[in-house]
Amino acid sequence: MPNTQTVAILISPLFIIKIMILTLMVLYLIFAFVIVRQEQLFSKVVEIGGTPVLRILALIHFFTALALFIA
Repeated sequence: MPNTQTVAILISPLFIIKIMILTLMVLYLIFAFVIVRQEQLFSKVVEIGGTPVLRILALIHFFTALALFIA
């Protein structure tokens, strides 16, 4: 039989909010990775002068999202 204190922790609103926030952060990290991938495909197809700037911005965005997830 499970401990009532353990069950209370799993049902607490703060625990549910924490799980929801972590889920959203994982989804945002996936979104940031998709942006990096799309930029790589874009730079292969379109030849413009600002490609390195876009790549740097996409990588900064991804690593910032990763750092927020780790923190």
